[in-house]
Amino acid sequence: MSTAANSDVKSTRQRILDSAEHLFADKGLAGTAVRDIAAGVGLNAASLYNHFAGKEELYEAVLERGLRPILELVSELVSEESPADADERALDRVVLHLAQHPNLAKLVQYEALAGGERLVRIGGRWLEPIYSRGLEALSKSKAEERWTPEELPLLLVAFQNLVLGYFAMAPLMQQAFGLDPTSDEALQRQMSFLRKATRLLLPPREGL
Repeated sequence: MSTAANSDVKSTRQRILDSAEHLFADKGLAGTAVRDIAAGVGLNAASLYNHFAGKEELYEAVLERGLRPILELVSELVSEESPADADERALDRVVLHLAQHPNLAKLVQYEALAGGERLVRIGGRWLEPIYSRGLEALSKSKAEERWTPEELPLLLVAFQNLVLGYFAMAPLMQQAFGLDPTSDEALQRQMSFLRKATRLLLPPREGL
C-alpha cells in the first residue's frame, strides 16, 4: 500500500474514532448504533467494518486513544529524571490532549453516572492505573507535607475534577459565561489557572 493510501486509511480511522467518541459520550455504548457512527463520517456500516471489527472494538479504541496518553503522562511524573516543574508541564499536556478529544471527559462522566459493567471495565483497565501512578507522583511531590495520607486520594480526585470537569462541563460554561472553553485563549487561561492551583496545593517538587 502506498504512503498516500496509508495516510488516507489512518485519516479515516481517526474520523471514525472522532464520530464514535462523540456518540459514546452522548448515548453510551448501548445507545450508540454502528450505522450512526459510520454516518458521522459519510460511510455505511459495511465500510466501517473494514476498519473496526465492531462497536466493542471501537469503544476500546476510543478509550485507548484518549486515556493511554494520560496514563503515560502521569507515569512520567514518577520518573527519577522528572524536573521540578513536571507537575505543571504534565497538566498543560493533559489539557491540550483533552482539547483535541473534548468528548472524552464527557464519556468518562457518562460512565461514572451510569455505573455498571462499563464503569468497572474503564476503572479497572484505565482509571485505577492512572490513580495509582497519580498517588505515587503526589508522594514524589512531597504532598504529604501538606496533606494526610487519607487526604491524598481526595487531592487526586480534586485535580481530576479540575481537569476533566472543565471539558465535561464545557457546554454549560459556554452558556453561563458566554465563552468558548476550547478556544486558544480559554485553554491558555485554564492552563495558567491549573499551574497556579498546583503551586498552592502542592509543595515544590525536588528536581533537576
